[in-house]
Amino acid sequence: MGECMQPIHHNSQRRNIVPKQWAENAYAQPDVYEEPEDQWAVLRHEVEDETMQRQGERVRADWEIRDTEESPGSNNQEVQSPHNVDIVVVGVGGGGMNAVNRMINTNVRGVRYVAMNTDAQVLGLSQAPTRICLGEHHTKGLGAGGIAAVGMRAATESTPEIRAALGKADMVFIAAGMGGGTGTGAAPVIASLAKKLGALTIGIVTLPFTFEGTRRRRAAEQGLSELSSEVDALITVPNDRLLTTVARDFSLNDAFKVADDVLRQGVQGIAEVINVPGMVNVDFADVRNVLHNAGTALMSIGQGVGRNRAQLAAEEAIAGGFLNVTIRGAKRVLFNISGGEDMTLFEINEVAERIGVAIDDAADITFGAVVDPTLHDTIRVTLIAAGMEEVPTARIEAIKLDQTRPARPMQTNPSPPATPQRWPNQRPPQTPQRTPYAPRPQRNFQDPRGRTVKQQGAGEDDIIDVPPFLKRYE
Repeated sequence: MGECMQPIHHNSQRRNIVPKQWAENAYAQPDVYEEPEDQWAVLRHEVEDETMQRQGERVRADWEIRDTEESPGSNNQEVQSPHNVDIVVVGVGGGGMNAVNRMINTNVRGVRYVAMNTDAQVLGLSQAPTRICLGEHHTKGLGAGGIAAVGMRAATESTPEIRAALGKADMVFIAAGMGGGTGTGAAPVIASLAKKLGALTIGIVTLPFTFEGTRRRRAAEQGLSELSSEVDALITVPNDRLLTTVARDFSLNDAFKVADDVLRQGVQGIAEVINVPGMVNVDFADVRNVLHNAGTALMSIGQGVGRNRAQLAAEEAIAGGFLNVTIRGAKRVLFNISGGEDMTLFEINEVAERIGVAIDDAADITFGAVVDPTLHDTIRVTLIAAGMEEVPTARIEAIKLDQTRPARPMQTNPSPPATPQRWPNQRPPQTPQRTPYAPRPQRNFQDPRGRTVKQQGAGEDDIIDVPPFLKRYE
């Protein structure tokens, strides 16, 4: 034993040695012999308390570091605080992976990214930290060949990997392109697993171009119908809108960025609404109330700068950007207004009034307000609306008919056909009514073909009405 332990052992023995004269008068000196015992007890408790305090400080430092020093962009595999909302963005198939890659490049923070594909070679191009090759046993990592049934079987085979990647997610965005094999077939399976795990599930999908053909369009219709029954809310992005939205000199990459921006706006808007506390706060429970079993939904961001910034931000958010759906008649609406320290109450009221005019009178409205000092002379409106009562398959049929309908001249009023207009040199049509005249005897004659022609009597003034080739036979 070390020397430091010896004094303690020696003193412990001394405490048991009591002088005879003190023992006889112990009742007169009660504290003389108890004091050493009390001092050692106090010392022992002080050491134990100090040890526990150090352990408590170490534990407290751990969670303080997680809450304060953890970057909001730690969207990968880091352990999150129990109070943070776990948002997962899943890119399924080639189209979904491309959308996720572009979203990662825009540095949207506070979310986790997962890429899933049946093509191992294409999966290697993903920037997502978590990548799952669906159905390796069935597809051998060679893709689904554009067959939705293969994509569905591959996702079913990889159910354990999908569950592990989703974890305990609170909200799952599923990005996919409809009409192909992996996105069309696997997206409904992944959405079903996410809902069974208790996550609020949102689908954001693209519809094929008209020139991609009937087979792909029908596959998209079938996949859209199956996906809509598995998600809480569905947002569709028709690719044909690119042909009427972007400029003719837009590159292919820039054009698809416009479509993929719908995913970014939805995810970024919800992440900011949930994670950024405001003066009038909106939490994840409010978002869930709006989007739970919502069906068709709209998520958009509007931004205004300058004198009419509130009006501009509200109108841009209401327009829905690239989407072909508006908030007209929406039953559930959530909007969050962010502005600088100069944002006024009247500007908030102006945004609320413009949104209120566009939605249903009995709509359930939730709003929040955030003062962000970084927004100089700017107001940003994040809008989430649901309950527009629009059937996805009916929407794709409307898009199809609009694209395939032959062009025809516009007709303002379908009025009865009017009298045709004549050119200035055109002779007016012969009127059947004539001025009364004196009849003359009728004469019969034959035309050059041997047919008998009966000539009606006419006045001398009307002789000009007889064709020249008939006058020769009079």
